[in-house]
Amino acid sequence: MITDKSPVDEFPSPEVDTDKESEWWEDCFKSDRLDAIGWAMALLWGAAVIIIDNTTDLPDDYAWWDAWGVFFIGAGVITLVGSIVRLLVAEYRSSWAWSLIWGTVLLCIGLGTVSSPAWYALLLVAIAVVILVSTFGGRD
Repeated sequence: MITDKSPVDEFPSPEVDTDKESEWWEDCFKSDRLDAIGWAMALLWGAAVIIIDNTTDLPDDYAWWDAWGVFFIGAGVITLVGSIVRLLVAEYRSSWAWSLIWGTVLLCIGLGTVSSPAWYALLLVAIAVVILVSTFGGRD
């Protein structure tokens, strides 16, 4: 006998609390004007690095020049400046810890690319400090 039901319809779907899941997602990845400015600045920085890398003699003149490393350093600095603004301006204070961690990760990737990989140890320490401060310092 042929039925309209597929074998998938026979098994109940697990109950998922979509309200909690979407609330967590929104809390971690809130997008506001500061995020838009940060993304625009990072993209402009990336374009500047590509233009400098391809049209000037700067990469040949400096042994430390690595386009990806310089890009990550700039993106990390832009993100860290954004996290400082988040700490200073109450309107944007929501997810400062995540932006501080993300900025530190980007900065350490860049510094590890153009210099010593010992910057990755700093990355681990910085992430641990931010987690401890955000945990014991209370949430906004």
